[in-house]
Amino acid sequence: MLCSSGMSVTIRWPRSCGFPAEVFRDFMQRQANRLTVGHFQYGAPNRRKKYMSRLETELDAYKDTGNREHLINIANYAILESVAPEHPQAHFDNMVASATRHRFGGERREGD
Repeated sequence: MLCSSGMSVTIRWPRSCGFPAEVFRDFMQRQANRLTVGHFQYGAPNRRKKYMSRLETELDAYKDTGNREHLINIANYAILESVAPEHPQAHFDNMVASATRHRFGGERREGD
């Protein structure tokens, strides 16, 4: 993937995954395109821009319209929220139990 800086990102994707790598790559390129344009239009990420609130608004718009463009916006607001969080208790804990696995199906894992 190339960004405006010419940076290249390599993602290792096993052929056995079953999920089409091209779909993932295209989605990520769309994200990168929009993040790049957004940076030039709106500047660096900033907590005052309320990314979590924007993400929720985009999710509502997607639910109403089904337009997948909103999904790219949601993904971008998720990364922007992780960089400049609106949430007062934002942190990272990779040991957290899944919030959806039991509700929507999936195997139980230790910690769930």
